Amino acid sequence: VYAYGLKEAILNRHLKQVKITGYEGNIKSNEFIHQMIKEFWEAYNGNTYEGLLPKIAIFAPTVEDLTENLKPAVEEVLSELGIPLSKILINVGDTKVTTNDDIRNFNNLDKLGSEGNEKQFILLVNKGQEGWNCRSLFSVGLYREPKSKIFVLQSTMRCLRQIGDFQETARVFLSEKNYEILEDELQANFNIS
Repeated sequence: VYAYGLKEAILNRHLKQVKITGYEGNIKSNEFIHQMIKEFWEAYNGNTYEGLLPKIAIFAPTVEDLTENLKPAVEEVLSELGIPLSKILINVGDTKVTTNDDIRNFNNLDKLGSEGNEKQFILLVNKGQEGWNCRSLFSVGLYREPKSKIFVLQSTMRCLRQIGDFQETARVFLSEKNYEILEDELQANFNIS
């Protein structure tokens, strides 16, 4: 068994570099959603990577919170920026909210020419954590205060998969509390900050 650390993987360009933004205010505010989406769009709008559109995953705590708060806030920002609402994909494991087409598109996010690749704003509840493999995922936002510390580590690392020949930079958006949890988990698991 050979151990290869997270820091080495980033330094040797096997993973994306990462920029982490800790948000001091209330992450359940529309201001947090505006900041996160605007920064993502300014960084990646108009770019493709191996023909794939860059994506942002936003993790919500509950289906109700996603449908009543997060989704309307995301739609408002996209409308302000002139981005079609059809770029939103929701995957929550509830057939009342997530259709079979949504699941198919979620599974095809990295497939060229698919409707899934056209989706860029991925809203999730209890999906897309450990084992999710999406190289075109460039950003993660936590619209929640998790009960599990390992959730913070697993969900934020989803966007680090390298794509293309040039080392790209992923962006992670967290509350100050989640930022502290991530710092502690990185120290405990990888001995890095």
